[in-house]
Amino acid sequence: MPPAIILATFEGGGHVTPAAQFARRLQADGASLRFVSDEASRAAAAGLPFQPWRRAPNRQPGAEAAAPLRDHLRAFWPPALVRSLCEEVICAPALAYAEDLLAMLREEPADLIICNELLLGAMLAGEKAGVPVVSFSANVWPYPTRADLPPFGPGFRPGNKEWHSRRDTFARDWTFSLYDTGLPALNAARAALGLPPLAHVLDQLRLLRLSLLATAQAFDFGLESVPEPFAYAGPLLETPPWAGRWQPRHPGLPHVLISFSSTEMGQRGALRRCIAALRGLPVRGVLTLGPAVEPESLPAAEHVEILRGAAHDDILPHCAAAIVQGGHGSVIRPLLHGVPLLCLPLGRDNADNAARVAEAGAGLVRGGRAPAWRIRR
Repeated sequence: MPPAIILATFEGGGHVTPAAQFARRLQADGASLRFVSDEASRAAAAGLPFQPWRRAPNRQPGAEAAAPLRDHLRAFWPPALVRSLCEEVICAPALAYAEDLLAMLREEPADLIICNELLLGAMLAGEKAGVPVVSFSANVWPYPTRADLPPFGPGFRPGNKEWHSRRDTFARDWTFSLYDTGLPALNAARAALGLPPLAHVLDQLRLLRLSLLATAQAFDFGLESVPEPFAYAGPLLETPPWAGRWQPRHPGLPHVLISFSSTEMGQRGALRRCIAALRGLPVRGVLTLGPAVEPESLPAAEHVEILRGAAHDDILPHCAAAIVQGGHGSVIRPLLHGVPLLCLPLGRDNADNAARVAEAGAGLVRGGRAPAWRIRR
């Protein structure tokens, strides 16, 4: 009998397409698979047996106001960001996520639950039902539970001095404690399921049999060894279904790819500054927007081709550089093509990915609010 697997995620950015690609590979290997996510993820999951969330948040296509991780609307203050994550994804809706998956398990049993690392509710369902749980991260590990890496969030680079160690320990311990703002909600969910309380929110991660990271081990500061239960699987970079093919209009000129998040991150100002920065330079810009930004909201420019979407694997062989905000996919794909990067972090994982680019000598990092003259220079 092929293994029966539930792969559970949510609509929150660039992790949905890699999760769907992972699901297709499992399905091709013979697994009986169900892909569970928000209705907004249905297009990315084309070809997979799809089930939307029922009680849990079920974000609809284009529902920007209900999108999680909308940190561009908040101050970049870690307690506020972690509190928002706990309220929107990790803890407050944990019982609803767990009840949905438990209902699906009653309808059709599964041998394994694979879930996005933020869905602690999916981990609760596995714990309650006695089904093994694996987390899947289409990125570097975001929680402060690894002592072999700088803590996620500030964009720290590794250091070998004593103050680096003190800095990392303080930031790691502080961030770990911030998640406990969601502890009452998580323990209430556990109590409703008949599970004992936890001392800390992130203790829930101890349930995981495996934490699979869909990035390159070399990208993660070139680690030589990896602690359990982590494993690196390499990046999954399927072209999104809304991205079309591309041919250069000016094949004799070097191109610069401009690519920010495919979800709303308040990126319009940065995109306008990137367009202005390329004006007068002997290059052609190619700006891909994805579903988050309307092309009409940006100024038309003869030197920059503005597209809703285009396959980056078509564009990058013609590029001398790429300007990105630092999302995992937007960083990794140019690196695979050997294209140097200018990273302008806006939030989420951007600073941490940019730090890895800088540490590898593969690009430069400037602030997300960098003016056009600085980007041009």
